[in-house]
Amino acid sequence: MKFIGFTLITTTIASLGGCAMYDNAKKAQVEGVGTAQSAAIVYEFRAGDQMTIKHANSAPQKFASTATATDKVFAVMGMPSLEAAPPGSFNGAQLIQSTKEETIRYMSTDTASHGSTGKDLEVISLNAIGANIGGAGMALSLIGGSPKVDPRVALGFVICFMPAVEGQDMAAAVASCGAKVEAIFNKTVTEISRSYVLPNAEYRLGKIETPSGLKAAKVFTGRRGVLAAEGFAPLDRGGYPARIVAIPVGHETTSGSSSGALIDTMLFKSRGEVTSEQLAAALAKNLPKDTVFYLPDNERGPAAVY
Repeated sequence: MKFIGFTLITTTIASLGGCAMYDNAKKAQVEGVGTAQSAAIVYEFRAGDQMTIKHANSAPQKFASTATATDKVFAVMGMPSLEAAPPGSFNGAQLIQSTKEETIRYMSTDTASHGSTGKDLEVISLNAIGANIGGAGMALSLIGGSPKVDPRVALGFVICFMPAVEGQDMAAAVASCGAKVEAIFNKTVTEISRSYVLPNAEYRLGKIETPSGLKAAKVFTGRRGVLAAEGFAPLDRGGYPARIVAIPVGHETTSGSSSGALIDTMLFKSRGEVTSEQLAAALAKNLPKDTVFYLPDNERGPAAVY
């Protein structure tokens, strides 16, 4: 992507959280919204019953041999591939408010759920987003048609497959995943020259190792807009009962655009130099085995590690 301004990212995270502008009393009334603390960081997460991440992982997913890393990560999130549904045809509201049937339609053609209802899900998925309907039909079948930001191209996620431990609640799983995300970025992004902690995320400018040496990376790790669900890890990750936690992440590259606006100009006055692929490769070196992620890229397509 040429540029995704952090102002746009802030808006996207707020729309996923669905409660970033609420006071504490109102937050308590929002179904499925909770908080989790890891060290000094407080995460605000949503764990509702109508989220794509919950429906998509109600049974261990089995991926086709042709599935790419991006296909797999999108499928875990319950999102359609960019080939099936072009950028702009999916939005953050659909991540947090979709039925199981709608989620099946969203999911990549390169995936199929495996379990007691796996065959049924596979048939429905192939009929909905395979040759019978085509990419254009898939885009039309997505609900809403909202102009809201498409999370596949405007926002990344680190996803943890946290083993379901008896006596541990969702907040504990979110906190544990948050600690993993912080460790990944702390090890990867060094020589921090600027760091700003805002309610929705931490923004930092530092450097990462690339094949051509150290380069500037401007990244963020989310604290709101976290998604969490009870379910199962994919079959190729063990298929075990898991609490699946997705924490927003992202970065900015190269020159700016009109969406960069105030926060970028005021806080950083400098831009990242690395591509999504370079940042993904650097993050992958510090990635725990139960963790996957994708970074958005409008021009080249998302950079994912699974």
